[in-house]
Order: sequence, then C-alpha cells, then structure tokens
Amino acid sequence: MKKTLIGGFVSLIGTIWALASINIAGNNLVSAWSTPPGRFLTTLAATGLLWPFILAIVATLGGMLLMGIEYFKKES
Repeated sequence: MKKTLIGGFVSLIGTIWALASINIAGNNLVSAWSTPPGRFLTTLAATGLLWPFILAIVATLGGMLLMGIEYFKKES
C-alpha cells in the first residue's frame, strides 16, 4: 500500500513537471528549427527545459511502473 502511494505521488509530480514544461515551451516557440527534432524539441532545448522534461517523463513512467508492480504483486 505504501509503495502504491509513493508511486502515485511520483507519477503525479512527473506529470505536473511535464505539463509545466509543455506550457512554457508552447508559449516561447522558436522561429527556426530543423526537421528531425522538430519545433517542440528545438524549443525545449533552446529554453533549457529539455533535461527537466526528460526527468519528468522518467518520473511519470517510474511512478506508473511502481504502481503497476504493486498492483500485480501476489500477497503471501
């Protein structure tokens, strides 16, 4: 039960971080970008939010993984 709550909070915090990064990048779009990374990732890199965004995605996925492991764990 405790690990499920921890996973939920980590996932929630990661989601809030990711949404904040998306919001900031959406308001400060770059005018020139190349095709492979795209406009959004170029904006994240230009504003210095690429690593916080990656950490947010990792935290969200890690929290979901922790909740999934605890959900399917067999009680002995």
